[in-house]
Amino acid sequence: MFGFLTALAERYGDVVGFELGRSPYILVNGAPQVRELFFEREACLRKPEFVKDSNRGHWGDGLTTLEWSACQARRRVLRPSFRARPVSSCLPAVAQCTAEMLNAWAPHSEADLLRELRILTARIAARVVLDAELEGYGPSAGRSGMLPFAEAYGEDYASTRTRGGDPIAPLVMVRPRAPPRMDAALRIIDERIASGEERGDVLSDLVLARLPDGKRLTRDEIVGEVIQMLYAGHLTIPFSLVNFWRDTAAANGVAARIATEADHLCANGAPESATLSESYCLAALKESMRLHPPAPILYREVESAFELNGFEFARDVAVWVSPQLLHSDVRYFPEPHRFLPERFVKGRLAAMPGSIYLPFGAGRRACIGNHLALHQMTLISLLAARRLTGLSTRCPAL
Repeated sequence: MFGFLTALAERYGDVVGFELGRSPYILVNGAPQVRELFFEREACLRKPEFVKDSNRGHWGDGLTTLEWSACQARRRVLRPSFRARPVSSCLPAVAQCTAEMLNAWAPHSEADLLRELRILTARIAARVVLDAELEGYGPSAGRSGMLPFAEAYGEDYASTRTRGGDPIAPLVMVRPRAPPRMDAALRIIDERIASGEERGDVLSDLVLARLPDGKRLTRDEIVGEVIQMLYAGHLTIPFSLVNFWRDTAAANGVAARIATEADHLCANGAPESATLSESYCLAALKESMRLHPPAPILYREVESAFELNGFEFARDVAVWVSPQLLHSDVRYFPEPHRFLPERFVKGRLAAMPGSIYLPFGAGRRACIGNHLALHQMTLISLLAARRLTGLSTRCPAL
């Protein structure tokens, strides 16, 4: 697929129409065009239903499935939960859960890293979003409740643009989502709405938030948002960390440098968020996410027609932007297939165009939790680097 898209862009330019099956598509590539699309024309676009289904699952809408004005209103409500101070307050829980995962690994054993990291992601999300614990992984004392494993781990869902799914479709999107039964999570939500208790988690922020008109979010709105958040990192974090460990193991000297940095930064516990922001480990993680963006294609559909770069975008046409292509474009990343963390070392980012590095999307729909995810993954990586050597040779998932 990406060879096909690369050939299209090379032959026809940065905006090109094509057909996939019987459906019309437009590929948008290149920094100026992508910036105009996501920053100036976002109101003319909508998310496809099959993408919403993969996020919404059996539940209601949240930030990732709401459309334009509703999405922006909800984003304003959620923004305080993802600023620097709340992100920093999550790091002790990340450190504790990561340490307990590492402690459970027997020396010289093999681990299914994707599964282990998905469990870790689910446990951290339960703590951050609901102040809850994952059943079988810690005590419920002092927490707002216990999430059964099935509720926290979820189901794998495959979707395509074809209604009802098509097993031979050119592209099939597979991701975890919430199962149809979330009884424990709903009980925690209802108890919190009734009590109004502040527990320092995202649920508390949602229950106590006021909309511009002074009203509070409804129960259904809170439920939809919470359940989407519980699953927001299940794909991104395990996928990105496995690729990161593969990349650092193969790059000469990088793993050793991160291990040395980990010994320094984590000697007295979890480092502060500001320290993580300046770490070489974060630069290496960003470079790995350049090579392996968790969402290699960003999907949109045209809601209201517009023109871009002399090209007519008619209503209902599918629009693709490919971070995979942009991140491999020699115009923006010299030697694009080399793993070079130095690209993202602090002080070198000013020269990078603003719309060509898109591991978390772009524009007003960019992932609101991107800083939390990056700091969470960096801390997990540093703690693992202090404890483990030869990670890539021991674990079959790598």
